[in-house]
Amino acid sequence: MSKSRAAILATPDFAWDPRTRPPTAGLRPYREQTYRLEPEVVGSKFVVHNYGHGGAGITLSWGCAHEVVDLVTARGVTANDGVAVLGAGVMGLTVATLLLARNLNVTVYATEFPPQTTSNKAGGQWAPSMVNHRDSAQFTRILRRAFHEHKARGAEFGVSARENYTLVRASNFESCPRDVIPPPTAFAHLPFAHLKSSGFGYATLLVEPPIFLAKMQDDLRAANVAFNPREFHELGEISELPEGIVVNCTGLGSKAICRDKLMHPIKGQLVLLPPQPKLQYLFAGHHGYLFPRRDCVVVGGSEEMDVTDPTPDMNICRAILANMKGVFTGGARMALQPGLVPSWAMRSK
Repeated sequence: MSKSRAAILATPDFAWDPRTRPPTAGLRPYREQTYRLEPEVVGSKFVVHNYGHGGAGITLSWGCAHEVVDLVTARGVTANDGVAVLGAGVMGLTVATLLLARNLNVTVYATEFPPQTTSNKAGGQWAPSMVNHRDSAQFTRILRRAFHEHKARGAEFGVSARENYTLVRASNFESCPRDVIPPPTAFAHLPFAHLKSSGFGYATLLVEPPIFLAKMQDDLRAANVAFNPREFHELGEISELPEGIVVNCTGLGSKAICRDKLMHPIKGQLVLLPPQPKLQYLFAGHHGYLFPRRDCVVVGGSEEMDVTDPTPDMNICRAILANMKGVFTGGARMALQPGLVPSWAMRSK
């Protein structure tokens, strides 16, 4: 489907005061080859690993949680059996939610809880970005289950339908089954006043992390799920837990806990502009993205492999913002000078 003309959409206001709205940064838990979603027996414990989802944690969360439940129930459980979930980010909370629905006695152990988790620093678009896989059938199943679970939970969980406008065909969306992400609408002229480019529109979801994570945590607490502060340094320490089943959703922490050499941090930095309710679309292109949410307008565009310092770099944040502003006004520096694209600039969103 193609469109030559469409209603002009509102242009973002890129005014930013970092003193009142400081930037943020997070470390994506990227794993070479594929995410890890598999069981193993460690001493007397049945362990299911669920980590390494890169920049697609929120996207894949419900789908991976269903896979975990399948593995746990195939092992054999009865009502009120104890399950320890390690990690309180999006993977841990969705797993805990679905295990609780199976009448299991769930306890969450973590070093950080919302709103301090890495998942809280995500942009929130539904798109399988920066994630590898080796099992196409499983990955497709995860995408389908995840998308439909997010969509079914809706506004109460911070989920809404959005159009993502891109300058080129987006590989992350193109990798999705067409019953999840339909073929994009092609535009001869994207519907923005000063952006003269052709492009595409993908129908996807926005999942707003502050709403989504808080809702799940509140629901779990209301169901008397315990949230216990606990740091694990190696996998053998799970022998000290009373639960016989353990689900490892520690993300980047699994690099040390499981001595997993395939795990790498990818630092991402975000500028957080004031909320702009008139902006009801998503945008990705020219090494950056813009996701308007209820709490803020997220502007991102960096990926730094193996950088372990989560402190925002103000120079990079200002460059991200200037580049995205330039996209909408016709002066994006990184787009106009591809040979000078900085090493930290995002290439895979």
